[in-house]
Amino acid sequence: MNSYEVVIIGTAVMLIMGIFVIVLVIFQQKQVIQHKLLIRDKDLELQKERLVAILQGQELERKRIAEDLHDEVGAQLSVLKLNLNQLQPLLKTGNGEQEQLKETKEFTDTIIQHLRFISQSLHPQALENLGLSRALDSFCNMMNRNKQVQIHFTEDSNHHDVEPEKALNIYRVVQELINNILKHAQATQVQITYMTTPTLLSIYVVDNGNGQLLHSLENARHKTGSLGLKNIESRLNIIGGTIHYKPGVPAGTIAEIKVENYQHAE
Repeated sequence: MNSYEVVIIGTAVMLIMGIFVIVLVIFQQKQVIQHKLLIRDKDLELQKERLVAILQGQELERKRIAEDLHDEVGAQLSVLKLNLNQLQPLLKTGNGEQEQLKETKEFTDTIIQHLRFISQSLHPQALENLGLSRALDSFCNMMNRNKQVQIHFTEDSNHHDVEPEKALNIYRVVQELINNILKHAQATQVQITYMTTPTLLSIYVVDNGNGQLLHSLENARHKTGSLGLKNIESRLNIIGGTIHYKPGVPAGTIAEIKVENYQHAE
C-alpha cells in the first residue's frame, strides 16, 4: 500500500468519523430539545391544572355564597315582607303611616330583586337546570331590568347539549364580556347570537358602542391587574376555545367566541 492509498484511506476514515460526530451531536441536540419540550408541556399542563383548580374553587365559593344569600338573607327578607303585610290593617289612615308602609314594602321588594340578581350572577341555577343557551337568555333578561343597556339574545334552531364544565366557562366569558361593554363601550344595544353545529359552538357578542372596547382590551393586555380579560382568555384556553375582537359596522365592537368539540365525549 503506497502513501497515496494511505492518505485516501485516512481521509475516508476521518470523514466517516466526522460524519459520525456530527450525527451524534445532532442526535444529542434533538434529545435535549425533546426533553425541553417535554418539560415545557408538563409545566403548561401543571399550570392548566392549577388554573382549573383555582377556578373550580372560585365557583364552589360563589355557589356557597349564592346559596347563603338565597336561603338565609332571602328567607329573612321574605319574612320581613310578610310582617309588613300583616302590619297594614293595624295602621291608622290619614297620618301618612300607610304611605310609609307602602314605600317600605316597595323598598323591600327592590332589595329582594337585587338579592336575586346577585345570587343568580354568582351561581346561575338556570345553567344546571336548562342548559347554556337558556341560561344565557335568562341572563340577558335579568340584565335588561337595569335599563342601562338592552341585550337581545337569539339562537339557531339547533339544540346540542354542552358539556357542563365548558358551559360554565362559556357563560362566565359572556358575562365578563357584558361587564366590559357596560364599563367601557357606552353601548345602548347588545346583540348576542348563539349558534351550534355538532362540532362547533359559536357565540357573537355585538355592541353599538363607541368602539373604545377594543382600545380598552388592548390596554388591558399590558396591565398586570386586568383580571377580566385574563379570566376570559384563561377560561377559553382551558376548554380549547378562542375569542377574536374586531370593529363593528358602522361602530361598536364584535366579539367572536368559538369552542370546538363542546359536547359530551362519546
